[in-house]
Amino acid sequence: MKSISIALVLVVAVMTCQTKELKLSELITLENQEESLCESCQMFINGINNVIEQAFDWVTQEMDDFCDDHFAYNSTATMTCKAKVDKVVEKIRDFVVLEDTSEMICRKFYLC
Repeated sequence: MKSISIALVLVVAVMTCQTKELKLSELITLENQEESLCESCQMFINGINNVIEQAFDWVTQEMDDFCDDHFAYNSTATMTCKAKVDKVVEKIRDFVVLEDTSEMICRKFYLC
């Protein structure tokens, strides 16, 4: 009985030492990597980025068409309109677009 207790204490001590070397987030990450949540997360984030880019491309095209239609007889006004549209769309894009890579974002959620 005494040897079983000593063995149990040793196992607990060894596990505690090993667990302290790894942070909890690293343990969660290791578990999630086995379940391929990392790939799913990256695909999801990349999909969101693609939708955002397509939306900005669409808005830019629509606004360019608007400028062409409403200032068709004045090339200076058309160019000014398009320049302002590009500037505003770029400001919004800088605000909305994700700065981190999909892998970095998924790591923040402990999925990679």
